[in-house]
Amino acid sequence: MDRNLFEASLTGNVQVLNALLQEDDFILDRVSLTCFNETPLDIAAMRGHLDFVRILLSKKPSLAMSLDSQRRTALHLASAQGHVEIVRELLYVMGSEACGFRDQDGRTPLHLAAMNEQLEVIKVLIQTKPDFGREIQENGESILHTCISYNRFEALKLLSQLWNEDDLAKLTDGNGNTLLHRAVLQKQIQTVKYLLQKSSIKETGSVVNGHGLTALDVLDHRPRDLGTLEIQSVLMEANILRAKDVRPHSRPFQASIESKYSQNVTNPESKPRGCMSRLWNWYLNDNGNWLEKQRGILIVAGVVVVTGSFYTALHPPGGTFSDPNNGPLGNAVQTEVVMDNFSTFLIQNTIIMVLSMLILLVLLSGIPLRNKLCLWVLNLATLCIMIFVIITYLQEIAWMSPDTYINPTTMIMCLAWILLCLLFAFIHTIFFVIWAIKITWKSSRTTRNKNSVGL
Repeated sequence: MDRNLFEASLTGNVQVLNALLQEDDFILDRVSLTCFNETPLDIAAMRGHLDFVRILLSKKPSLAMSLDSQRRTALHLASAQGHVEIVRELLYVMGSEACGFRDQDGRTPLHLAAMNEQLEVIKVLIQTKPDFGREIQENGESILHTCISYNRFEALKLLSQLWNEDDLAKLTDGNGNTLLHRAVLQKQIQTVKYLLQKSSIKETGSVVNGHGLTALDVLDHRPRDLGTLEIQSVLMEANILRAKDVRPHSRPFQASIESKYSQNVTNPESKPRGCMSRLWNWYLNDNGNWLEKQRGILIVAGVVVVTGSFYTALHPPGGTFSDPNNGPLGNAVQTEVVMDNFSTFLIQNTIIMVLSMLILLVLLSGIPLRNKLCLWVLNLATLCIMIFVIITYLQEIAWMSPDTYINPTTMIMCLAWILLCLLFAFIHTIFFVIWAIKITWKSSRTTRNKNSVGL
């Protein structure tokens, strides 16, 4: 390319361009014979020189069809930069089919406009040829997947109007990821909330991708932080399930009903009967979603208990010495009265704080709360905290009262709560032990069966 023509393209100098055209009528014809990847039209389109582009298109319209080293046209470049008027000029010369030209990555001008969130250009392109916005790239992605990948929320909202709600729910990429999968994977809370406003996406939100994961399962593979917890809360409020909780849809609906009916007829004892049977069935099959939904609240409650225990340790009952004439500054008053009482209080308070931190550790670790071991640990830790809180409460009342007097009603209520907590701890432990024994027995039986088959 002539150097003067190149510099004129960079600056959009129309006077220099007209002078060059008058001096050499074939200057634009020789552009394709040079080693430059970009034509003067490409450079002017990127820079937004509208008048310069108009002259080039009027003198040599075929420049609009030229491809650079990445197989991009001037329309691609102008769309990426958001030069709306230049886009209109190029479309007038190239025709509406130019909206479907793809570069070496399979992206159309609309893709580049969406990736850079050039909303006015997007409007022009979809008005010219809306069908191209619904085309799928070679990698299986739709343009909406691209918007999510580049976190272009406004472009996503604008382009999603090209599909009806049912079609939006069916859009998947090459790995089977729906729009909701992709938004969760990118941890885009705003996009997740927007997609779940669509009834069809919300209804089909528990579908699995190519790896057999729902959107909620995908979240488990992301680093745990506040954003992850917020998205998890939003998904659970929308009743999005994990893959293992989704009913298989491989069999026809009627066939599954008939199969279930025949199973009940042939084996009438399979249905649990009685209170204990129903309770046992609940313990084995409960999916724990209710606890997952409350994870954030439980974390806040754990932090409050830990903070309260820390504060109580620094400000024990009876206070501390603030006057050196009465005792060592900062020492607890109880240490000068009955040291054993203070030591007991300190041990109980420490146990409460350590158990609360254990609960926080389990909640923040990302372990699924449907895990029976996890549930058992959380239940026992919580019940132990309640028991030690009640015991500490009774002791402090006794130490503050004359002759360690405690009102009988208060004593009865506190003891009743302690017994109730112990009862629940015993029940949960029994259920957990039975569950562990059954799992171990099934595992050993499966191993024996495999060995016998091998023999």
